[in-house]
Order: sequence, then structure tokens, then C-alpha cells
Amino acid sequence: MDFELSELQQMIVDSAQRLITAETGLEQWRARRELPDGVNAQFWAKMAELGWMALAVPEDAGGLGSPMEDVALLMIELGKGLVTEPLISTGILAAHIFDSGLEGDGRETWLAQIAAGEAQIALAYEEPQSVNAAGTKARRDGAGFVFEGQKIMAFDAPSADHLLVTADFDGKPAIFMVPSECAGMSMKAYALIDGSRAADLTFSAVALPADAMIASGERAEMILGEALDRARVATIAQAVGVMEVALLTVADYAKERQQFGQPIGKFQAIQHLASDMFVSAYQARSSLYAALRDIEGSATVRARAVSVAKVVSGMAGQTVSRNGIQIHGGYGVTDEYAISHYYRRLLVLEKQYGGIDAHAALLADVERQGDPTHRTAETV
Repeated sequence: MDFELSELQQMIVDSAQRLITAETGLEQWRARRELPDGVNAQFWAKMAELGWMALAVPEDAGGLGSPMEDVALLMIELGKGLVTEPLISTGILAAHIFDSGLEGDGRETWLAQIAAGEAQIALAYEEPQSVNAAGTKARRDGAGFVFEGQKIMAFDAPSADHLLVTADFDGKPAIFMVPSECAGMSMKAYALIDGSRAADLTFSAVALPADAMIASGERAEMILGEALDRARVATIAQAVGVMEVALLTVADYAKERQQFGQPIGKFQAIQHLASDMFVSAYQARSSLYAALRDIEGSATVRARAVSVAKVVSGMAGQTVSRNGIQIHGGYGVTDEYAISHYYRRLLVLEKQYGGIDAHAALLADVERQGDPTHRTAETV
């Protein structure tokens, strides 16, 4: 891997740093909680103007066709600003699913809308695990389809104009496009602890046209796996950004906060906590590099590298955020201190697209069975 930034990569980082410095901070993070769907429309428009939504969109559809390394650099900077606008859902997940699943005019139209920031798409793939919960199923109805079932924790669904929904179709997995407002679908939206939004969905005899199906069978499973792994890498990169800015914040606090006539940073106990934070943050960055190295490799290699990175970054995020709060003292958990916001964001990023427990269990299965590619909506 080449660690020297290209001219385009340096432009991405510089533009992100400028916007983050000007548009984010404690007041903006607090204000985000008051937004109806958690999305700052003006900030989203500026992101689109800078070309960030076009990064992962292929050039033949009006995008930049950038590799995941470029996307990760942007995500690190967005992590530092605690940006929660649905760039991952729309610009990475949906962009890959449309690119791989659609053909012809439909593919070009949707990808062009994503690149321009004119569409917001959310993926709904997780299902409730309770005994009485009904899995999402689709069946033929004339020339179209009828949808039934439930989805939970659909990140960014409250702000989306369309949903990508997985369902069982004739005993095989399938991906469908569903308008966010359609007869028979109900949405229970809620705020997450970092100010972002998610929703639980219920489908009751939802009628869909024939072109609503994007992919089915093994092809759908492959496309979904690739898209989710790219989204996971993006969340890991954001977490790395959050951890690194948390390190700087805690270091500044330890130099300024006086106790017994000297900065608390001179106390050995504080130094030990800070050292653990530093090591953990750079372990997370190393795991990100490994995932980026393998993201375009075989499904087996890619899946294992991404799951390892999710576990390592998730555990690192816990160490960094918890130690940071402890160094700040009890008031570190209050809304007035940035470290509390870093903690909340890292907690959500760890849970997105499979948390520590899910990916650790998957890796344990890999050791026993040797097949890390068998990842479904139910397992991760």
C-alpha cells in the first residue's frame, strides 16, 4: 500500500478538513438532535457540491470511480467531525448495489442521482430475531410482487426517499427497491444516541412493480455482501477519525487540567490510560489498512479481513472513548464535553453492519469451518 497521498487524495482531505472545521462542533452536534430526520440539508448539499457522493460512483455513470482508499481518507476526516449524514448508506451501499445490480438506463439514472446528491437511499436488511417475528418475504402477484414482513434498525431510513430491502423470494435471497412512502408500509423512526436516525419497518401487502427487483439468488447475496463490506470499511475509517481526534482532545485536556498544583497529564495513572488510547487507536488504523488491502480480493479473503477490522476497531473504540471519559472525570459524560460525543459516535459505528460479538462469532466459525463468505442478514 502506498502511504503517500496522490494529488486527488490530498484534495479530498483538504476539502474535508476545511468543511469540518467550518461546519461542525459541539453546537452543531447538539442542533442535529433537533432536526426532524437527523440530516442537515445545507451540509448535505455542500458535500454533494464537493463531489463526495460521486467518489464511489463509476465514471461511466457520472462519478469519480475512486478506489476505497480514497473513500476511507474522506471517512477518516468525516469521523473527526462526527458527520452522520447518510453518505455511507447512499454513496457506498446503494451506489454499489445499483452499479452491480442494475443495467442500462436504470443504472445510469440512479447512479447519476446519487453522484449529484439528489437521492438518499437506505438499506433495510436486518430482521427481528424473536420467535414470533415474521421474516420479510416477497411473492409474485401478476407482473409485480407483494411484500410482507418486518425489518429493524434500518440506518438512515427516516431521511431516505427510497429503500433497498432484502427479502426471501421463492426460497432465495433478493433485493428490492421500495419507495419510502407506499401503501402498506409503516415506519417507526427513532434517534440513536449520536443524533443519527434509524427505523423499524413493517410491510403489509405492499405492492411493487416488476422492475422493483434488483437482484435475486446467489447474485443478490454476492452484491449485498460486497456492498456491506464496503460500508463496514467506511464505518471503520470513520471510527479511526473519531479516535484520533479524541486522542488530541484528551491530550489537550490533560495538559490544561490542574490537580495538586500540576497538570493531570504528569500523573502516571493518566499516562497509562492515554497510552492505552494511543495504542488502541493505531491498532484500529492498522486493521483499516489490512481491510483496504483486501477489499478487492476474493470473497473469502475480503470477508475475513473486514470482520477482523470490525472487531479490532470496535474494541479500540471502547478503550479510547471510555479512557477518555475517565481522564475527564465524571463530567466527561455530560453534553458539554466533546469526549461524550465521541463516545456516542464510536458506540453507534461499532454496532453498524454487525458489531464486535457478531463478527467475532463469524471469525470463530471461520476457524472451525473455513468459510467466512457465508454471511447473511441473520448472522451479521
